[in-house]
Amino acid sequence: MRRIFLTIGPLAALSLSVFYSMRAAENPKPKGKTAKSAPAAAMTYGNSDSISEAEVKIYDYFLASDQLEGRNLPSRGFDVAALYVASHLAEWGVKPAGSTSGTDGPLQPYFVPMELVSKQIVGDETKLTLTAPPAAGGRGAAGATGASGGAGGRGAAPSNAEFQYGKDWTTTAGGRGGAPLEPVDINGKPAVEISGGLVFAGNGYTVVKGNINPYEGLDVKGKIVVIAGLPPEIAAQQAAAGRGGRGAAGARGASGGTDAAAPDTAATAAAGRGGAAPPNPLGENCKDFMTPEEAAAKNGAVAVINIASFAQLTAMNPAGGGRGPAAALNGPAFTFPKIAAPPLCAAVPVITAGTALATAIFQGEKRDGAQVFYAGGANTKQDSFALNTEKKISLHLGVHTEPGHGENVIGIVEGGDPVLKNEYVVISAHLDHIGLAAPLPDGHNVNNGADDDGSGSSGLLALARAYAEGAAKGIRPKRSMIFLWNAGEEKGLWGSAYFNEYPSIDLTKVVADLNMDMIGRTQGPGYSDPDRTHLLVKPDEIFVVGPDISSKDLEKTLETVNDSYQKLSLNHFYDTTAPDATHDNLGPQPRGQRIFYRSDHYNFAKMGIPIAFFTNGLHPDYHRATDTPDKIDYKQIEKVSRTVSAVAWVLGNQDSRPEINSKLPDELIKDMKTVKDQGWGKVTPVLAPLPHEPF
Repeated sequence: MRRIFLTIGPLAALSLSVFYSMRAAENPKPKGKTAKSAPAAAMTYGNSDSISEAEVKIYDYFLASDQLEGRNLPSRGFDVAALYVASHLAEWGVKPAGSTSGTDGPLQPYFVPMELVSKQIVGDETKLTLTAPPAAGGRGAAGATGASGGAGGRGAAPSNAEFQYGKDWTTTAGGRGGAPLEPVDINGKPAVEISGGLVFAGNGYTVVKGNINPYEGLDVKGKIVVIAGLPPEIAAQQAAAGRGGRGAAGARGASGGTDAAAPDTAATAAAGRGGAAPPNPLGENCKDFMTPEEAAAKNGAVAVINIASFAQLTAMNPAGGGRGPAAALNGPAFTFPKIAAPPLCAAVPVITAGTALATAIFQGEKRDGAQVFYAGGANTKQDSFALNTEKKISLHLGVHTEPGHGENVIGIVEGGDPVLKNEYVVISAHLDHIGLAAPLPDGHNVNNGADDDGSGSSGLLALARAYAEGAAKGIRPKRSMIFLWNAGEEKGLWGSAYFNEYPSIDLTKVVADLNMDMIGRTQGPGYSDPDRTHLLVKPDEIFVVGPDISSKDLEKTLETVNDSYQKLSLNHFYDTTAPDATHDNLGPQPRGQRIFYRSDHYNFAKMGIPIAFFTNGLHPDYHRATDTPDKIDYKQIEKVSRTVSAVAWVLGNQDSRPEINSKLPDELIKDMKTVKDQGWGKVTPVLAPLPHEPF
């Protein structure tokens, strides 16, 4: 890490010196008395005119450089990005709004630490043993890595067969899809032990509509439930979305549960921009239906074994093109327990079985492993039955728990009014991206995230500098400005959830959130995109999402400012919660892109705060290693950033605050109630820096 910091320091200093040199060349200081006067537009909208194309280009080329390795959270590259932002804020005199105690150096006070945790299966300490009656001819369980037992015939002892973790089966320790594993001390090491007899329960779902209950008449208490396939409604939704194994909310695989070896880049894509998953066709989870791990828990089972699909088998097998359980490009998966919503209902751990284990489980039963596998792959209904009472699976799972850290970066330029300075306009972007990727043909393997969201983060840096520079000259709004770089947007809007659930300020004093996410791409010459569900803006155009939904007052302010300043074409195509004849109707069907739910502004909307989200839309390089800084339209970032700066300036000086709309979407109302019930918004002191927090 120190080697990286030694390299980064001069780069950061160089970027500052180059930026100020370019600004000095472009904007020479006036001579004589005219130096005290400012252009009319600058006086009207603060220091917004000082934001330049050259400035944001410097920031974005740094944040999207290969050396930051895609800014995955947590990672060394993300920490370097956080230090880069904090160093600029400190240089410009922006007031830190992070940790207030235990800090080391001038940069940590800009960080809001996030306690992350990774639970990992320790392969060498993990074992699955299948105890089964001896097969005809005295053979042990078919396909087992090792088997022992009697010689067959009457009175022969049951055989024990061990199956190799990662090759024959897999699971996750973090509870993605099933219950998280809670290790206890076993022989001096943290581990989890599970054992039980076996029952087969079809696809394992219980569904109120149609009175579907594969557990009816089946004794599963204290046993392990084996399942295969999905309900046809969920399978059809997956096929329509092209997810190949990832389901809707509550479906197996939706959060990586039984799809344990799925690529982490796909998982982060689903968790970030897909933050609001389309509703499950079966209805409301734990009310209208239960997933196998939930239904099994309700009926007293101890675990679920899912027979792997074709896609899962490929992912489990590196020789077949998969990556296996230990080949994650961006390191182990981390969770953020402090913001994790309580489960709607209890669940049990989930194990995914490969072909060898599946064959052994069903050896000598009324249906063999191949029949169950192919029927599951076709999502065909299969009848439940109890397996041979002599069969039993014993699991010993070694679990390693590793702490991690992340950090929001936050600074404040205080307002000039003695009363209104205690109210805030929040301007946000997200600093993280999705990390490393499989190499392209040219060997490039970094998801640079120049647009997503290097562009918004760069624009936010320019805004912070403009406001700080203006304040130093006495150009200061009445209300205070908060500049917030969220961490973990790609993981599921983590940073903005943390800010709103455990705020360091009174959120009732927040006037609005202006969020910038992907503001740097436009349809340049020769642009094309084979994906018909994508829509990208033209130069001097920007999608505005949220004002029509959350606050007409904010929309009026935005339009007034834009008409008198940058005169962008404000496109409201995605300013909706459901497709109609003129909004979000390009697909994927039937729900559209649901852009309103897919970035950090949504966590502010859940708190009843008016929001406006600025974005350029989707393009072929979205979440790919081809999202590089050479493709960015930096003039576009300048214009959008100036517009956001000017809107913030007006919001910071208005006598009244924008009001939330009286009629809001049902889904937003439901989410607002949920976070209220969960106690979001109570003012909470910022944590002191965590171990290994950058400084």
